[in-house]
Amino acid sequence: MKENNKTATTHFSSSSSSLLCPLKRKRPPTIQIPTNVLSEIPQPLFNNIATDCFLGYGVALFCRKGKKTIMEDTHKIISTSHHKRSFFGVYDGHGGRMAAQFVAENLHSYVFEILDNGSTSTREKAIQAAYIKTDHQFLKQGVGSGACCVTALIEGKEIIISNLGDCRAVLCRNGVAEALTRDHRAEREDERKRIEDKGGYVELHKGGWRVHGVLTVSRSIGDAHLKDWVPAEPDTKTLTLTPDMEYLVLASDGLWDQVGNQEAVDLIMQSCLREKIMQLGTSNEKEEDKIDCVSKTPSPKLRRVSLIKSNRAKSRSPYCKKIVNNWMTSEDEFGNENDGPPTKARRVSTVNQTKRNMKIYCPNQENMSGLKKKQHSNALMSACRELGNLAVSRGSLDDITVMIIDLTHFKS
Repeated sequence: MKENNKTATTHFSSSSSSLLCPLKRKRPPTIQIPTNVLSEIPQPLFNNIATDCFLGYGVALFCRKGKKTIMEDTHKIISTSHHKRSFFGVYDGHGGRMAAQFVAENLHSYVFEILDNGSTSTREKAIQAAYIKTDHQFLKQGVGSGACCVTALIEGKEIIISNLGDCRAVLCRNGVAEALTRDHRAEREDERKRIEDKGGYVELHKGGWRVHGVLTVSRSIGDAHLKDWVPAEPDTKTLTLTPDMEYLVLASDGLWDQVGNQEAVDLIMQSCLREKIMQLGTSNEKEEDKIDCVSKTPSPKLRRVSLIKSNRAKSRSPYCKKIVNNWMTSEDEFGNENDGPPTKARRVSTVNQTKRNMKIYCPNQENMSGLKKKQHSNALMSACRELGNLAVSRGSLDDITVMIIDLTHFKS
């Protein structure tokens, strides 16, 4: 008992002495990491930036990563000022990024190669052959991922649209949406019949119809384990460019699952008209500054003329601003597809009326021609962002890629 007390006392005394005379902490030894070890650490295949944007000649692009670790969407843009041949593609990967990356790097090359060789009778067959060749070449790598695709080839006055899976192409024709593709999903009756005729099956799993209970899309590039039932044969159609064609939207299902076709077109038209009005208002303010400089000249006659012009210029900007304010505050200018779209005649008349108002309140055609290119560029980029953000605000957790092509650049 005494020994225990002594031990306890000694221990307490030792603790007290350490408090009175604190010992210096020794610096831990430096850890030497060989440089070759650091170089062997694998880098991520994709820079996981939340969003990415691109603005080119007659085209704008917006990408946003969803909840996945890596961005599985890819894209390809080949557009030149002479418009002889332009290619646009949006690719939505699943089961990894490898298939979508392979398609983005090779599909357009195979399309151009087959077209130049003249081995097919039509452009449509050339593109179909390029899709199948891309699929065969990717399957040789032994990778199990897959990719949905939507592409647009613009050559001369023709547009050739092709798709696999649930990426979609939507045309804006005089302000009215026109779907150019049909989603290849397992829930489609014709796709289900095709799969069953080849010995496969479609079953309901996790709230949706899936090929063999796994894949929601019924056509794709890759997906080697389901290739007997999920082919890479695209649907392809050709259109002739006409004056009423305004914009072409290519996007992955991250957008289309949340935003309707007509709703997307309405937002693009709204963004382009709003940007045009705002640019004209800014231009008129610059014109006021020039007129004010002229009014400082000593000539009384020039001063009187400049005051008249100044008053006219000042009368334009408020009207332009009024149109912008009315446009931004009005939520029913264009119908929401989810709430029941307005009739085609109503949509067209609304767009035409807005264009007429712009001509009435902002009649300076010189400013129109000088700002046209900048307006379209800013408006397309703004529309891409708004569409992506709208899908996210409605709960989209998937990767989103939106590409808007201004078809007016290809009509000259």
